[in-house]
Amino acid sequence: MSESNPDKPVILIVDDSRVIRVAARKMLGSDYETIEASNGVEGWEHVKNNDSIAVVFTDMQMPEMDGLELLAHIRASDDERIAGLPVIIITGHEDNEAAKKKVFDNGATDFVSKPFESIDLISRAKSYARLNRKVVELEKQSAHDKLTGLFNAASFEEQGNKNYAFAQRHKTQMSVAVLEISNFQKIYLSAGKNVAQKIIIAVSKRLTSSLRTEDVAARTGVARIALMLPLANISDARDVVARMLETTDKLVFDTGKEKLSVEMVCGISAVNLHAQSSFPELFKQAESALGMALQGGNEKMVVFADALAEPEPAITEEDIQQAFRHILQGNHSQIPEAHLSAVVERLQPFMQYIASR
Repeated sequence: MSESNPDKPVILIVDDSRVIRVAARKMLGSDYETIEASNGVEGWEHVKNNDSIAVVFTDMQMPEMDGLELLAHIRASDDERIAGLPVIIITGHEDNEAAKKKVFDNGATDFVSKPFESIDLISRAKSYARLNRKVVELEKQSAHDKLTGLFNAASFEEQGNKNYAFAQRHKTQMSVAVLEISNFQKIYLSAGKNVAQKIIIAVSKRLTSSLRTEDVAARTGVARIALMLPLANISDARDVVARMLETTDKLVFDTGKEKLSVEMVCGISAVNLHAQSSFPELFKQAESALGMALQGGNEKMVVFADALAEPEPAITEEDIQQAFRHILQGNHSQIPEAHLSAVVERLQPFMQYIASR
């Protein structure tokens, strides 16, 4: 990631006209650090690789990738920091009211028209840079995603670390599934921001409606939902995800102009009881499997290879003794499902003795 002066908000200016870029840089003066790009492709690279960018100004008409396409890439990003960036579209005098309305419908924060005055840029840079900083700070403090009400990525990782430690300590299973609307960018470009957000909310509710109390769901990207499934092995996780994909396949959204369907894909991984790792690594594995699913093909659900090949854990004498302690304490639910048959087998001679008395 690029580094910059933390005291100066970083402004990205994207325009194919060098004259416009130089003018904007001079207008913003010494109070802002400016980065320039001549088209949307270059601008998108800056956005992805510089987490200091606070505001994006982009021209609407550009070669290679125009301003609306850059806006769509930003709003559909899996990175919440990127997706929430203030984006101000620079419109030309030839752009009509319908074009300007489309700017807002596609999620632009604001727009300025050419030729613009220094006050136009400075006022928007100041307002939106300050707003972006406050939003980032509030999101760090909040445990929940404001759109869906699900946990956010930071809370998901916090709870994941705790559940992972429990799974390793007690030799229990745990799976992570990461699902994404693979055609979200197409939906966004076709139907606009409001419809896209309603679809995210509806999908989130559909995905989480059948989860157990102990399961955890979080929105970890614009159109990405992560699930934490304690005491669930790969087979269990596959069953859960298969049911979810079946229900989302049936979702159809009527915008009045067209009917939109949702295409979901998923990546899954599980705790390896024979290796020391961490929850972030487990989550990364599930995201890696998701990446393979997003590349196309017929597989909507991809399991991380190491998790798929993991052998069934051996049950030790200490496992049996721990299970007996749970029984004596009445904590039956704490006994791992994988240990139940071994516990029953160990108890059979005693049960036969009781039956013979």
